[in-house]
Amino acid sequence: MSVRHGRARHLFASGNTGHGFRSYFENVAWPEPRRVFVLKGGPGTGKSAVIRLVADGLMERGVAVELFHCPSDPASLDGVNAPDLGLAVVDGTPPHAVEPPLPGLVGRLLSLEATANRDLLASRRDHIAATGRRVRQRFHLAHRYLALALGALQLYEDFYDHAGALDRAALDHSAHEIEAALFEGQRLVRAGRRGRVRRLFASAVTPDGPRHFLDSLLDPLPRRVFIRGNPGTGCATLVERVAEAALRRGLDIEAYSCGLHGRRLDHVIIPELGAAVVHNAYPHTYEPKAGDLVIDTAAFVDVDALERYREEMEVAQALFGQAFDQGIWYLRRALMAHQELEQVYATPELRTQVEAYTREILAEADALLEEQSRTREGQRLA
Repeated sequence: MSVRHGRARHLFASGNTGHGFRSYFENVAWPEPRRVFVLKGGPGTGKSAVIRLVADGLMERGVAVELFHCPSDPASLDGVNAPDLGLAVVDGTPPHAVEPPLPGLVGRLLSLEATANRDLLASRRDHIAATGRRVRQRFHLAHRYLALALGALQLYEDFYDHAGALDRAALDHSAHEIEAALFEGQRLVRAGRRGRVRRLFASAVTPDGPRHFLDSLLDPLPRRVFIRGNPGTGCATLVERVAEAALRRGLDIEAYSCGLHGRRLDHVIIPELGAAVVHNAYPHTYEPKAGDLVIDTAAFVDVDALERYREEMEVAQALFGQAFDQGIWYLRRALMAHQELEQVYATPELRTQVEAYTREILAEADALLEEQSRTREGQRLA
């Protein structure tokens, strides 16, 4: 007899952006949280280990999960959410400070702290303080360079306006085409209700370079629209138009921000329709499949009008590449310093705490599963 294994979606709840560190941790526990465990503790104390072990335990029980990767170390997890169960576990330490919602009712605070090696930590106080400063300084420099990269990207985009090279009437027509493909004939419109927005990141700027998990988000969806095009050709405008159209119809959406811009929309997923509209361009590319609608905004560009700005655009593009690469270099250096701190704090005794908290959280999950089972049985017999 085969055992059903829960499916995992991979994404980010925060990002290293051109506007600094940006967090949407308030949207991890979604849509209706019933148990939220917030982990507190220093570097290397086992927060990611608890999250990973809980995620593994939930999937072994057949529960679908969302895994939130750390943008500053994608191998580490910042949170796990089981939407169908209403259970979530999140790292609540800075820079994504989170407090338990409705403490004692929904939220629980769990502290991971080494107690047996305080004398050893005291002897390394100066080293710990100096390493912590290096971490903060390197993140600060990374975000400064990413801000420069974003500025260069926006400069590149502005040349489309300077040249008057974008056919905005054609762009508007394309927006109507996408809306018709997604919404015409749908019965899920809820008059008088505006949909809810869940803001997250599907991609991030990391020490390993740009990373995304679009395959885990898009593969299960039957209806996808892909928008291709250079920065400045209206891709974000089309995504934002669809997002607003869904909200007006009372449909909830997942709104995925650009990993560099942070405030610009790259993708939108409409779960109730099994639909997505995706900005399909570097560094978040995905291969469309048969039946997907693909729109290339290059069709809206007057290439001849843009030609007189070609050299300036090449300069802006080069500036972007240099600043972006330097930002990633500093993220890598920040991670190296952070890993030094983890080695200082990590002790064998923490494994006992990690295992105890994992058992406690999974026991709560089992209770929620049992409650769901009783509810379904009651509905079947009714």
